[in-house]
Amino acid sequence: MKEEARDQAAGKERPTTLSPFAALAPILRCLYCEAPLVLWERALTCPTGHSFDLAREGYANLSQSRQTGDSTEMLRARRRFLEAGHYQPLSNLINRLVAEHCRDTPSTVLDAGCGEGYYLGRLHQSRPCQVLGLDAAKDAARMAAGRYRAAAFLVADLKERLPLAAGEVHVILNIFAPRHAKEFARILRPDGLLLSVIPEPDHLGELRRLLPLLGIEERKADQVRATLEREFIPSGAKRLSYPLSLTGGALGDLVGMTPSARHLDDTARATLLALGSAPLTVTASFLVLSFRPRYT
Repeated sequence: MKEEARDQAAGKERPTTLSPFAALAPILRCLYCEAPLVLWERALTCPTGHSFDLAREGYANLSQSRQTGDSTEMLRARRRFLEAGHYQPLSNLINRLVAEHCRDTPSTVLDAGCGEGYYLGRLHQSRPCQVLGLDAAKDAARMAAGRYRAAAFLVADLKERLPLAAGEVHVILNIFAPRHAKEFARILRPDGLLLSVIPEPDHLGELRRLLPLLGIEERKADQVRATLEREFIPSGAKRLSYPLSLTGGALGDLVGMTPSARHLDDTARATLLALGSAPLTVTASFLVLSFRPRYT
């Protein structure tokens, strides 16, 4: 096995050229020994013999954590809600900021906490780039890989060391997901860009007044900047706010795709069901924070 792995590392591998990992494997690193990975048929392998099979849908599991991430029900609700276009203005803004940073140069974009892949999938459709998504939830990687075949997806925990080489990523997207400042700084190029998306205080305010949804932390933007400030310098902020007119199914998916769904009692669920009988206007409000590496 080790001799075969050395042959693979020496360039004798038989890559599955239809897999997006054929191009992205050189920046991936082994979960156990941090050696470079190559694509060998249906697996990512390193010279010492560690191997990570590609699932039938095309994703790979490079996590040692037992963390499960979002549930399948949450992911399905999110896919229905996002593919209905309700957050497409946010996706468009992200795509524009990435395009402005990368211009016409080849780029590698990582979505750290990609969920079911909506934002990364739309980004790849909007511009030619190598795209990689990672999420702690195996079902998220499975759903994303099954839908967005041109992107590569990994199961990986943002709390762990990320299975990526240093200084190889041009843009990191971090959309409503945990942040790992040291690892983000390690894998990002010196001229790279980190985009962190968080909800504004008035996000879904109308719905929050009717249902006991989880609250948004006070001074959330300041907390994010404080978390990242040792490794990054803030370089911009874009606010986006617009009304959404939602009825039953969309309201149910909006609540169901968030952790709030786990905390609703029977009374709150009955209220949510009653709200769906007529359109409800709620405010979608986001803040997109831009950061550049502090040390170049």
